[in-house]
Formats: sequence, structure tokens, C-alpha cells
Amino acid sequence: MSNEPVKTKSSLSVLRDAFASFLCGLIFSCAQLGNIASPIPVAAAFCTGSLGSVAVLIGSLTTCFISGTLTPQLPLIISLMLAASIRIILREYNSPGFVSITSALCVLASGIIYSVLQNNNVGGMLVALMSAILTGTTAYFLNTVVISISNHNKIRIKSSVGCAAAVVYFVLISALCSFEFSLLNPGYVIGVAVTLMAAQRFRYSGGVICGALTACGAMLSAQELGMSLAFLPVTGLIAGYMSENGSVATSGIFFLFNSLAQLTVQSSSATYSSIGNLMIGCIVYLLLHTICIDKWLVAEESSSQKIIENIVVRMDFMAQSIGSVRTDTEKISELLSNSFYEKSSRNQKIPVCSACGIRDRCNIKEISGQDSAVKNCKVIEHQQNRLKLQRENTAHKAESRHILFQQLIASEEMLSSFGASMAVRYSSELTDAIERRLERYGYYCDSIAAYYNDKERLMIELYSEDKSFEEEMTSVCRIVSNMLRMELQELEKVKTKKSIRFCLCQAAPFYLKSQSAGSCAENGIVSGDTSVIFYDGTGFAYGVLSDGMGTGKAAAVESRMTSEMFRKLISSGIDRAAAVRIINGLMLTKSEQESFATLDAACFDLDDCEVTLMKAGAASTIIRQGEHIIRICAPTFPIGAGASPDVFSKSFSLSPGDVVVMMSDGVPESQYPFIKELLLTSKDLKYIAEEICQKAQIFNGGKCRDDVTVTVIEVCRRVF
Repeated sequence: MSNEPVKTKSSLSVLRDAFASFLCGLIFSCAQLGNIASPIPVAAAFCTGSLGSVAVLIGSLTTCFISGTLTPQLPLIISLMLAASIRIILREYNSPGFVSITSALCVLASGIIYSVLQNNNVGGMLVALMSAILTGTTAYFLNTVVISISNHNKIRIKSSVGCAAAVVYFVLISALCSFEFSLLNPGYVIGVAVTLMAAQRFRYSGGVICGALTACGAMLSAQELGMSLAFLPVTGLIAGYMSENGSVATSGIFFLFNSLAQLTVQSSSATYSSIGNLMIGCIVYLLLHTICIDKWLVAEESSSQKIIENIVVRMDFMAQSIGSVRTDTEKISELLSNSFYEKSSRNQKIPVCSACGIRDRCNIKEISGQDSAVKNCKVIEHQQNRLKLQRENTAHKAESRHILFQQLIASEEMLSSFGASMAVRYSSELTDAIERRLERYGYYCDSIAAYYNDKERLMIELYSEDKSFEEEMTSVCRIVSNMLRMELQELEKVKTKKSIRFCLCQAAPFYLKSQSAGSCAENGIVSGDTSVIFYDGTGFAYGVLSDGMGTGKAAAVESRMTSEMFRKLISSGIDRAAAVRIINGLMLTKSEQESFATLDAACFDLDDCEVTLMKAGAASTIIRQGEHIIRICAPTFPIGAGASPDVFSKSFSLSPGDVVVMMSDGVPESQYPFIKELLLTSKDLKYIAEEICQKAQIFNGGKCRDDVTVTVIEVCRRVF
């Protein structure tokens, strides 16, 4: 049997899984599925690994000792002991087939042992066989679901995993319905709540399917209870059509139709108890309907995902093709250049006019440039100028060729980054639902895309050519947030000549707090430094500081051009490396005058709490990590100083409360010890920025020779 790959889990994740397994054994050890014991504990023991199987056994023993049912539950205890032993010995085996067969054999063996001890007849053996088959089947489907969640963090409904999840849900509802309290049936309540949530998310199809599974599961445990839920598929259908009218209206109509149906068919104390459970289930739905189940349940057809994957492959292939053409062109260009230089070296002799008095000497050997006769020869002077111009043209073409190759590299990186950015999980159903809701309120977009990034955070992009739509974004954000029952953030918009892209995203686990301070050089009115902080709409935040060449307005133009181009390119979805190459090429070719600017960028991953520093000619950056101070210095050239960008890049893991200090080169290095002490003694970001800026003049000998800009950024954890 093939082994499934096992992912390494953190200690917290292992403890969480063990506790969930313990609760499973604690709750379901006394559950029934018809007239036999529920297969859930044994199936869970095999699907949760060695530690999980032991936890299920401990939970079941706890319930048996508390309830005093150790003897009747002896077959279950024996099965769990065998399961724990097998999982400890064969912990690497985790395929559905292995789990199914071994769980069935354990139940069958325990049933045979119990029958022999109790001197039961053949009927006991048949019950054991039925229980073994049911347990093996449940274990197979449960393990399929567990593997899908472990590897992909989601369940694809329109696949074999979706079928497995339906079977597991059916068995769970049947087991929960076997617990009958005085006025509460947990299976009934949970089944109603899940049916309403499915109708809310997947409309009538979700309401019908979950309603049917709930009714059948309840029928298997208790026929009378199942009869009271017979209308659940029909009312789930109605709830699906009513889902656009809000949760309160949907649950109210759902409750009304179910109650009338039950009172019409029968009128007894059991009916009123069922109506009470129905009401509790609707209340549970109203409390839990804000949970976005679309994060874990994927309803798209697999063909849609394959189309996206094919597009990603084709874009990556296009990037590789451009790279291949660029490499071949570079080789051919190098060969032609070498051939030209060899030919030029063989023709170094300068021809002269036949009337020249030194033509005999010229035909014999090369004439020295210091010869007075040569200086007076116009032909030789003309030829020397021609060769000089030829060398300048060759150097210019080589530089242009190098810039072109850099832009081709940028094109490769752009295509690759676009392909990588498409490797997300688009939700066509959620996109359609958002579009319908906005149109209902009179808001129309040219295009809407709702998707989940690789961190499973919801992202919504809206494109519109109507400039007035920008004024309505606050209302749009509120409408979509209320619809999805989650807090959405409105990110920075990106404008093009024809349209505007608006972004809404689910709040990230971390966010930034920042403060900036600056001062101009002596006799300066405008600072040559530019500092911006922006969000790219994919879960990353950027702090950018650029210092133009010199001071004043001219330097301000260079720094603003660099920082704004970086912001626009990144916000448009272009890769960071490609963006730097494009900016470098534009800085080189925008004018005849030499111009360059530094680039100091800090890219914050707000999902994993990491920062990536990119430095091109920038001053040092200081990071405070807890009580430790780190200084990052990179001796690189500014943007626009050469045909190839010289960029330093390094990533660091951060924790909430860590601080990143970005400074222009107007802050002298002699000030760094003071900055270190300041960071260790103060947590006021505004005070830190202003104090560094003010002390720069003192450390510069009392004169402010250069523009000074300080940006202090702190990483904070969001409280949901």
C-alpha cells in the first residue's frame, strides 16, 4: 500500500489535534447508529495518527467510567486499544485503503472476542461483521477528508472528497441524533443550522443536499425524529432562494414553513419538541452565519481550476521563451562584437593623402600621434575622428543593448510573477453573488473578481471606467462586508488612463503603524527625499524611502519619480525585481542628463509577519527585534547609476512590536549608537522619528548639509 506524505506539524497544531481526538472519544463513545455502536471513535482513531488514537481511547475510557458503561462498551474499548497499538507501530501508513481495512479488522476482531466471552450465537457474529463493514467505510471516507484538509486546507465539493464529506456528515448527524435530552436534540439542532448555512452559501442546491442528508441521518437513528425532518430538503430549497433577503428573513421563512408542515402532518408533544429544536437551530444559525464556509468548501468545477493552471503554465513558458531569445541574442552579440574588434585591430594603419610629404614613412610603419607632421595632416585627423566616433557609437550600442536585455529580463520576471499571482483560488459563485448584491443597490462595475490568496484570505477586485464610482467605494465596502458578514478593508486604488481598480480584502493578522519626520538641507525649501507607505492588495505592505541626487527641487523630482513608479508598478501586480529593472531603465533613458536616486524599500508580509528589505544605494536600516538591534548596511549603487540595477535584498522574521527604522543618508553613521539607545528606551514612534531627525544636525557638526527623512514602522497584531 502506498503511503501518503505526512506534513510536519507545529507543537500547537499537534496538541490541538490531540484535544479534538479526545473530545471525539469523549462524545461519540456512547453514540449509536441504528442498533449498533457508532463507528466514529474507531474511524477517528485510525485517521488522527498515533497520538490521536491514544487520545480517542482516553476520551472513550473517561466516558465509560463516568457513565458506568464499561462492560457494554467493551467491544469499542478493545477496538480502540487495537487501533492505538497499530497506529503506534505503523505510524507511517496513512492511505485510505490501509485505514479502512485495519479499522474494519479491529472492529471484527473485538466483536468476535466479545461474542466468545459472552457465549453469543451467530447473530452476534453477524452484528460484529456489519459493524466492521460500517466502520471500515466510515474510516475510508473520514481519512479522505482529513488528508484533503491537511494537504490543501479545503474540501472540493464537486469531487470524490465532496462525496466523502457528505458521508461523514451523514454519519455524524446520525450519531448526534442518538443523543436525546429532555428538550434538546444536538443532531437536530446542528442539522438545521448547517442546512441554513449551506443554503446561504450555495443557495438552493446546498439547502436541498444538506437537508436531505440531515433528514436521512436522523431517520437512521430515530424514525420519529426523522419523520419530523422529512420536509427539511424542501424548506432548504426555499431557504436557498430566500438567501438574498438576509439571514433573519431566511431563517424566519425556513422556521415558519417547517413548523406548519410538522403541525399539519401530526400534532403531539414530540411535534412541539421538534419545533423547539427547530427554533434553537435557527438561533444557532443566526449566531454562526458570519462564518465564511467558502474558505474551506470549494464548489468550482475542477475544469475551471485546470484552465487557470494551463494559463499559468503558458505564461511561464512565454517567460522562458523570452529568456531563451535573450540568451541567444546576447551570445550572437558577443560573437559579432569580438569579430568587429579583431577586424579593427588588424586595420589600425591610418591611410594618408598621396600628396603628404611623409607618405613613405606612413606606408612603412604606423605614424606616431606626436609627430608634428601628423598634427598638420587633415586626412589623418579626419580618420582619427572617424575611429573615435565609431568607438563611441559601438559603446553606445553596447549600452543600449545592455539596457534592452535588462528590460527583457524584466519582461520575463513580469510574466512569471503574473503567472504566480494567478495561482489563487477564484470563487465564481462568490463573484456572482457580490455582483448581484451590488446591482441590487444600483452599483455597476465593469468587472469583479473574488478569490482567496495562498494564505486563504479573501480578496475582491472591482474594475470600473466610471470615475464617479470612486466616491461610492465606502458604501460598496459596507454593503459587501454586511453581505459576507466579515470586516473588509478598502485598499489603495490603482488608476490607469481608462479605468480604476479598487481592492477590498479580508483583514490580515498583522498591520503597520508608522510615523515620519523630515527636514530640508540648509537654505532648502523642498526636501529631495520622498517617503511613502502603501498596500499592494495581496497581503503585503510597503515602506519606501528614496533620496534624489543632490538637494532641493531637482532631487525631489528624482526621488518622487522613483518611489511613485515603484508604488504603481507593485500595486499593478508586477514583481518587485521586475519593477526595479523597469525603473532603472526609465531613469537611464528619460533625459540626457545624469540622474539617479536611491531606493530603500521594506516589504512586509502581513500574513506571516516577515519583512524583506531591498536597498539600492540607500543608507542603513535599523531593526529592533525585542531587545536586540540589527543594522542592515548594503554598499550598492543607486537606481539609474548603471545599466543593471544593483539591489541588495534580505528577509527577516518579525514579531508584534518589532520596529523598522528607514533613514536617508542625511543621518550620519556617528548617530547610530544614539539611535540604538533611543529604540531600546522609547516606544513612541513619533518621538523616535522626530528625535532622530532633530539630532542629525548636531551629529553633522551643527550644519544640515543634506535633506533628512526618517520613517519608523512598527508591526502590530490585529485583534479580531
